[in-house]
Amino acid sequence: MKKLIGIVAVGFVISLAGWASAADMGTSGSTEMGAPAGGAAAAAEKAKEGAAARTIKGEVLKIDGENYLVKDATGKEVKLHVSSETKKEGDVKVGDKIEAQADASGHATSIKSAKSAH
Repeated sequence: MKKLIGIVAVGFVISLAGWASAADMGTSGSTEMGAPAGGAAAAAEKAKEGAAARTIKGEVLKIDGENYLVKDATGKEVKLHVSSETKKEGDVKVGDKIEAQADASGHATSIKSAKSAH
């Protein structure tokens, strides 16, 4: 009986090692057919980024190039990076009330002046 339990335990450990190896192969950059990986991995990464997206509403305190400092409704100062890739609605200036969508790193995916939000 002990021998049977030992064999089952060894089999279980070997199967776990196989699963871990298969998971590593899935993120190695290529698939079994030699095509680049990324379909599922890229989708998972996008989903993770989407989950981290947040809405920031507040007043623009300072604009320094592509960096905006916004005071949100709770009084907290939030830094936003607004690049050429950011979807912009309206002309945002210091003192304006804005609404922005930003990812976890603080990059604004969209920003609009509260004037253009009405």
